[in-house]
Amino acid sequence: MLRIKANFNGRAHKTKSLFAFSERRLSEVPIKGGKATRAERVFIERMAATGDKTYAATVAGYAQPGRDAGRALARPAVMAEIARQQQEKLFSEVLPAAVQCLADIIRNDRAPAGARVQAAKVVMDRTLGMDDARQGKEPHEMTGEELANAISQLEQIAANRAKPVQQIEADPVDVFE
Repeated sequence: MLRIKANFNGRAHKTKSLFAFSERRLSEVPIKGGKATRAERVFIERMAATGDKTYAATVAGYAQPGRDAGRALARPAVMAEIARQQQEKLFSEVLPAAVQCLADIIRNDRAPAGARVQAAKVVMDRTLGMDDARQGKEPHEMTGEELANAISQLEQIAANRAKPVQQIEADPVDVFE
């Protein structure tokens, strides 16, 4: 930030503000040297683990946790690293536990039948149903010709399911008799 100052002989000259760094938003400041500082690493790790920004900022040693947590979360690099760590945890810890839980429910003869059926449905949808999902495209991914073919196939399915409508003549009924 440049400021205009007058010197002792009355001339104006431009000076660079000593507070230019502090006047910049913290969210615009990149992670130092392309690497996170120790406080940022602690903040990222605690935030990914708990989801509590104030707690994460306190543990990281930020002077004003409420304010500094918001500023840290405004930086894209910090948010990307938090998301990466959370996704890594999902795939390395939570997903295997979920699969094991489903397998345990299916194998447990004492588990309620409804719970076993639901677990079996989830497993079948996520395994056997994946081939069907891979074959089809979303409508926004299709060309005009592919859309026309898909529409004609759906119309044919609807026609096969349709039941004929029968016209039956009914005798008029007089409600006042």
